[in-house]
Amino acid sequence: MTLASVMYPLKDGSPKALTTADITGTDTQLYISDLSVLPTAPNLLIIYTSPTVWERCKYTLKQSASGAGYVNIIRSGDEWASSTGSAQSFATGAKVARNVFKPDFDAIQANVTDNETRVSTLEGSVSTLEGSVSTLEGSVSTLEGSVSTLEGRMDPIVASLIFG
Repeated sequence: MTLASVMYPLKDGSPKALTTADITGTDTQLYISDLSVLPTAPNLLIIYTSPTVWERCKYTLKQSASGAGYVNIIRSGDEWASSTGSAQSFATGAKVARNVFKPDFDAIQANVTDNETRVSTLEGSVSTLEGSVSTLEGSVSTLEGSVSTLEGRMDPIVASLIFG
């Protein structure tokens, strides 16, 4: 089954790494101290220095599974946000993590709603099928009555030849 909205994997405990190089508001490569704190790409991350200075980005490439390295980030679009409304500069030592974000909650909500719609549609189909089965059962009953009537009207010899 295809989900209505992408649900990116999370990382238990939301471990953190640090940036190992400055990043300007136009940079799209983010160098960090430990790539193992981030799940496989694509996914979301946050760069922050405090609860009021942050930027959430989607990353599309993770250089390696662990160790120091870089991720390619997208600094615009539906999954991007920042505390200032624009891409920011961060100095070496800013924190980086895969936290739970609003898009994660929105994806869960959208997928639950989509599944409820699918279940409702299936329940309607089941109800229609139950009605069809009931109609068929009535038709079978009518046919059985017709056969019984025919058997009663037939000559016993002919009936035994036809019905055994």
